[in-house]
Amino acid sequence: MITPEPLEALREAFQSDDGFLLELRSTGRWNKASFARLVAAMQRYLETTRHGAHLERWIAEGFWIHDSLARDLSSSISRGELNQAYLDAACQRLNVLASWFFIGESVHLGDMPPFDA
Repeated sequence: MITPEPLEALREAFQSDDGFLLELRSTGRWNKASFARLVAAMQRYLETTRHGAHLERWIAEGFWIHDSLARDLSSSISRGELNQAYLDAACQRLNVLASWFFIGESVHLGDMPPFDA
């Protein structure tokens, strides 16, 4: 499998029919594999792309909506194999990535607790 460019990986993570947030919203299921792909695409984009003062709307919306909705939607899902510590760390990861995108630098990524993707 060829690894897509960071922008294309991000577009796929945000807009695909089997994307993390769409599945969470439509089925109430937190897909750990899909979440891991999402945060990896977000982080890779941030590490490799210089967006400067120009923010493309779909990218800004993607970072914002994933950060905004994941915690709210996760409060109503069946926990199953997920524990609260995992959900808290996962939502914190989205928040840190969104902050990095909007602020322009990673201020907390190294301080984040690990989560079992």
